[in-house]
Amino acid sequence: MTSRSFTSIYGEHQDMKHAIHLAKHFTQNEQPVLITGEIGTGKTLFAQEMANASVPRASLTHIYCPTLDEETLQKAFTQKKNQVLYLDEIGALSIPMQHQLIRFLETSPVTKIIASSSLSLEALRVSSTFLPELFYRLNVLHLSIPSLADRKTDIPALTTSFFKELGIQPDIDTSVWETLQQYPFEGNVQELKNMVHYAAAILEGQTVFLHHLPPFVLLPQHAATGKGKKEEHKLTLMEKQEFVFLLEAIKSLNEKGEAASRRILSELSKQGDIPLTPQQVRSRLDDLEKKAYVTKGKGRAGTKITLEGLSFLKSLDGYIPVQ
Repeated sequence: MTSRSFTSIYGEHQDMKHAIHLAKHFTQNEQPVLITGEIGTGKTLFAQEMANASVPRASLTHIYCPTLDEETLQKAFTQKKNQVLYLDEIGALSIPMQHQLIRFLETSPVTKIIASSSLSLEALRVSSTFLPELFYRLNVLHLSIPSLADRKTDIPALTTSFFKELGIQPDIDTSVWETLQQYPFEGNVQELKNMVHYAAAILEGQTVFLHHLPPFVLLPQHAATGKGKKEEHKLTLMEKQEFVFLLEAIKSLNEKGEAASRRILSELSKQGDIPLTPQQVRSRLDDLEKKAYVTKGKGRAGTKITLEGLSFLKSLDGYIPVQ
């Protein structure tokens, strides 16, 4: 096993470290490996790393089971000796093809098999469309990959690593970490990686803020609470204008890495149609903080807009983001 094996799999959570530990041991065994885990957890990545760590190093022949035909399967089993045959989404294999696979497993015992399924081990075992004899042939060495929801402490390490893969190392605002910790991540690590690619594509400075996340990340909590629309109906026109100005100004200052102090916000307000004294700014910020639209920090930390604040800002009628 090379010292660089499994270096593309990130995470320090005990469940992920245990999965990596088992996978390393499984590379030294010729018995079939069955990998289970939700969509986007990295099953294919584990299969590739296991092939890379084999001695001698084996090539991975990736077969997508939902579209597998007999000719492709036969060719895979007769292609070459030093290979790992990776049967992706084995649970979607048709019954006739399952019978064919059993036959090939009986006649080609030297072929290393790794199968994966987004179904749990128990769901696969009791499935009426998956042959028990195939299940018990494949379920020799079982590897379970944890969902991202079960290892959210790995989100910072994963996010940082994905940015490094893109050649950038931006600062990430604390509000982003808080939002990512609350997000359900039904697409698991793959969904987090997609978010990083989105943020990198639109990043215009050195810091990733909430508005750099995909829009759908900001929607669930807003839709669930309905805060934006409820508060909007209670506001007077003047209050709405003041809140829009303050939230937009705070957002802009956050992006530039400048402190959003009461003095600066007051000075900015006097350049437009909504002049506010520092005392008035303080009063409005107190209201915004009570609604969880901003967080107020001391000194250079200044005031920062929150996820709820961004959602509220977008919900206000007539609000047009500054380009």
